[in-house]
Amino acid sequence: MLDLAHPAAAFGLGVALGTSPGPVQLLLFSEASSGGVARGLRAMAGANGTFGAMLALLAAGLSSFRPGPGLLRVVQVVGGAFLVFLAIDAVRESRRPPVEGAAPRRTGLHPALRGAVAVVLNPGVYVFLATTGAAVAADAASDGGRALAFVTVGALLLGVSLSDSAMVLVGAGAHRVRPGILRIVSDVLAGALAALGAVLIVRGLA
Repeated sequence: MLDLAHPAAAFGLGVALGTSPGPVQLLLFSEASSGGVARGLRAMAGANGTFGAMLALLAAGLSSFRPGPGLLRVVQVVGGAFLVFLAIDAVRESRRPPVEGAAPRRTGLHPALRGAVAVVLNPGVYVFLATTGAAVAADAASDGGRALAFVTVGALLLGVSLSDSAMVLVGAGAHRVRPGILRIVSDVLAGALAALGAVLIVRGLA
């Protein structure tokens, strides 16, 4: 009989992880607020698909990975620069005049790619995988083998996805407000992304 204690604990951890403010959550809200539920879900698919692949590697036995300080510094600088790029792109998009009778058109990276890159360039992801994530996968594998490890990380990803879906829905709600308010929301989000990116860059270069 499958031990559900590990998956249940991992699911709760995933929910908590998904509700913690960070680059990915800001990105999902930003994408959904500017392009609605569909765009937000595409960004979430890219982010969670990438994170899920990383978790699967842990469940398969790659739990000894320890990112060195040099790698984390590089990820901080590059990831911070990516967030600043997203902020500039969001401001530019909010200032683009609408075309009468045409659907809103977003240039730049596809939402799914934005989500994937936001995970890959998030230093917090590597710290989590090397510490809590590795411990969760290793503990499950020790008690129930690789099958339980895969079920456990799947439950963790499900918890993250549940919280991320709520973030997308909140962002999509902002998408339905008046254009003036939507522009303010977009500018606030862009400012938050730029500030977070700047902090990461400074930490990486310090």
